Amino acid sequence: MDMPLVISPLSFFDVPQVAEMIATNSIWQRYGIDYDTAYSVFAKALDRGETLYSGRIIEQIAGFIWFDLRAALYYSGGIRWLAVHPDFQNKGIGKLLMQFAEDKIFEKCPNVFLLAADFNASAHQFYETLGYEKVGELRDYFKRGITEWIYRKTKGPVVP
Repeated sequence: MDMPLVISPLSFFDVPQVAEMIATNSIWQRYGIDYDTAYSVFAKALDRGETLYSGRIIEQIAGFIWFDLRAALYYSGGIRWLAVHPDFQNKGIGKLLMQFAEDKIFEKCPNVFLLAADFNASAHQFYETLGYEKVGELRDYFKRGITEWIYRKTKGPVVP
């Protein structure tokens, strides 16, 4: 990557760009997420003060990540959504965004969890390359007919 990636909190001004990124992605389309739905989801998340960051190259959003410092399991954080604009894929943007989120999460707890759709083989490979281990499955969790694979990355047990 020639230009540096600048990671900063996502703002309301960024919502149209990230909503478009989601709405035009075939993975998210399988869940029935269109532009209006994505826009609403991001606007509400920002209203609630959730943790969303964009990765920019100059003024263009190259990708974004949405994560929780405390997720469903008390001693863990979670990656909710990660997306990289098609023009910037396979350039290390996703890896940099993941490392950023992991650093923030690992400051608070020893585990990071995330979900990836069973049909998203490129995500499986990506997460496994980053050191995530598939630890389970959730059938029909978000949408009937789609199984979410549960991935975990850990720095160690909660109690050493």
